[in-house]
Amino acid sequence: MQSSAQTADEAIAREIERVIASEVDEPRLKALLESPASFDLPLWKLAVEQGWPGLSLPTDIGGLGLGWRDLAEVAQVLGHATVSLPLIQATVVARVLMAADNAQALRPHADTLASGNAIVSVALMEPGDAGLAPVPNLTLKGDTLTGAIASAPFANVAQLALVRAQRNGKAVLALVELNEAVTRHTAALIDNARAAASLEFTEAPALVVEGASALGDVLALSALMTAFEQIGGAAACLELAKSYAMEHKAFGQPIGAFQAIKHKMADIYTAIEIARGCALEALQELEQGSLSLEATAAARISASRAYDFAAQEAIQTHGGMGITWEGFLHHHYRRARSLALELGSTAYWRNLLIDQLVAGAKV
Repeated sequence: MQSSAQTADEAIAREIERVIASEVDEPRLKALLESPASFDLPLWKLAVEQGWPGLSLPTDIGGLGLGWRDLAEVAQVLGHATVSLPLIQATVVARVLMAADNAQALRPHADTLASGNAIVSVALMEPGDAGLAPVPNLTLKGDTLTGAIASAPFANVAQLALVRAQRNGKAVLALVELNEAVTRHTAALIDNARAAASLEFTEAPALVVEGASALGDVLALSALMTAFEQIGGAAACLELAKSYAMEHKAFGQPIGAFQAIKHKMADIYTAIEIARGCALEALQELEQGSLSLEATAAARISASRAYDFAAQEAIQTHGGMGITWEGFLHHHYRRARSLALELGSTAYWRNLLIDQLVAGAKV
C-alpha cells in the first residue's frame, strides 16, 4: 500500500498533467519552439494562480509546504509534455536564499518567488564554457555587478537572476534584479521555448548570497530536479516509439514485431531505468538531509544520456515517416540537447564525478 505522502505526490502531478493537457497542444508548443526566446506566459499565469511555484516551498514564505519529491514528480510531468516553466528555478533559488547566512535580507525575494510574482533565472555558465569556469566572468565591486554571462533559461522574462561572480578574488553567488542596468541579448537556439537570453551587467546592484555551500547547493539541486525533467522527456520518447512501432506495418506486420525494434525499445527502457534509479537515490539522500556530489553527478549524467538516447532511438524507430517534426520527436530531441547543456555538459559532470571518486579513494 502506498503511503499518504506518495499518494499526494501522484495526485498533484496528475492534476498538473491534466491542466497541461487541457491548456497546451502540439501546435502551440511547436510555435514556441520556433520563436527565439519565447515563453508560454498564459500557462505560467495559470500555474501561478494554482500555486505551482510554491508547491515545494515552506508555508512560512507562502508555499504549500510539500517536499522535493513532489517537485520531482512535477518535473517529470513538465518533461513529458516538453513544457517550459521556471518551477525548478523558483524552488531551488527560494530554498537557497532562505538557507543563506543573510536570509533575512534575502527574504523578500524568496517570498516573491514562492508567490510566482517574480521569475528567476539560474545563470551560472560563462560564454564559451561547458561548465563552471575557474574564475567567474562577472566582477562584484561593492554591491554592483559588471560583466556578461552566457545564455541562460528564462533570462529573457525573469525579474531576478542568480549569478556567479568574483569578489576579492573569490567566487560568490549573487542575486540581481534585472532592471535598466542589465541588457538582455536573445538569439535563435536549438530550443527556443526556454525564454533564454544572455545578460550583460553594467554596475547592476546585487545582493551576495552568503554561505559556504550556497553555490554547490544551487548547482546540485538544479541538476537533480532537471534530471527528473529529463527522465519525463525520455519516457515520452519511449511511449511515442512504442506506439508507432505497434501501429506502423512492414511486410504485413507491425514493425514492433521485429527484433531490431524490440532491442531499441529495450535499450531505451534500460537507459531510463538506470537514470531513474540514480535520480531516486540522490533524491533519497536529499530527503535525508545530505545530497552528495557523487549522487548528483550520477543522476545528471545518466538522465542526460537517457533523454538524448531515447530521442535519437525514437526518431530512428519513426524512420519510415521521414519527417521528425510530424511525430513531435523533433521537439523532444531539441529539448534533450538544451537540458543537457544548461547546467554544464555531460563531460563537465563526468569530470566532477571522477574527481570525487578519486578523492574518496585517497582517503
